[in-house]
Amino acid sequence: HPEQRLTVAEAVAGYTTGPAYATGLSDRQGSITPGKLADLVVLDRDIFAVPPAEIASIRPAMTVFDGEVVYDAGGIE
Repeated sequence: HPEQRLTVAEAVAGYTTGPAYATGLSDRQGSITPGKLADLVVLDRDIFAVPPAEIASIRPAMTVFDGEVVYDAGGIE
């Protein structure tokens, strides 16, 4: 039932703003906003621009935890 699938934006929110809100932490995490924790993943392609069939092949290019780069695949400038 394709009409029941999530949009990419809904899926991303399900991993970001949604859990932050549900746990009462939306003032500190869940979005890239000044003053919030710098925990994030930079992907190698724009998840909103690739065809849906290619989303599974997107890889992390960089991971930042507590403001520090903890993984860098290289190529990010």
